[in-house]
Amino acid sequence: MASTGVLPFIRGVDLSGNDFKGGYFPEHVKCMSSLRWLKLNRTGLCYLPEELASLQKLEHLSVSHNSLTTLHGELSSLPNLRAVVARANNLKNSGVPDDIFQLEDLSVLDLSFNQLTEIPRDLENSRNMLVLNLSHNSIDAIPNQLFINLTDLLYLDLSDNKLDSLPPQMRRLVHLQTLTLNNNPLMHAQLR
Repeated sequence: MASTGVLPFIRGVDLSGNDFKGGYFPEHVKCMSSLRWLKLNRTGLCYLPEELASLQKLEHLSVSHNSLTTLHGELSSLPNLRAVVARANNLKNSGVPDDIFQLEDLSVLDLSFNQLTEIPRDLENSRNMLVLNLSHNSIDAIPNQLFINLTDLLYLDLSDNKLDSLPPQMRRLVHLQTLTLNNNPLMHAQLR
């Protein structure tokens, strides 16, 4: 399909529920040069499609309820990316690339319901993070330096993990409006 059609003008596409197992992904998506949001939930994806690299205006990507083991690929080349929702996949620690935390506008990250055992490395570099959901993983510790730069956080969900303590640096989260910590074996939690 030629890029002179309607594709360059589309701002949002929901392809959820389609079957993209086995590497099939509609190549015409890369012609949607004005795309701002893309939903690929419940599509059977095992990896991020390379066509994402062409979506330079993409701001919101949702890839929930798939079989992703990694987010490595094209995310760090998307300069306007603000939100990544990758809940309910098979992501492990090594599957979360450090370079996405260099994205200047990244403000929403949902990695809940995965297989993380630690906080993603370099997450503290996401200075504009507002919403962070790492619930329903197996995270057992929070690095002390994590909250030093994430002072603009409004929403933090660490529920259903294996946390037994919280770092004192959480006191820096002066804008935090919602903190969810239920179903953790917390013993030493000081939130003053």
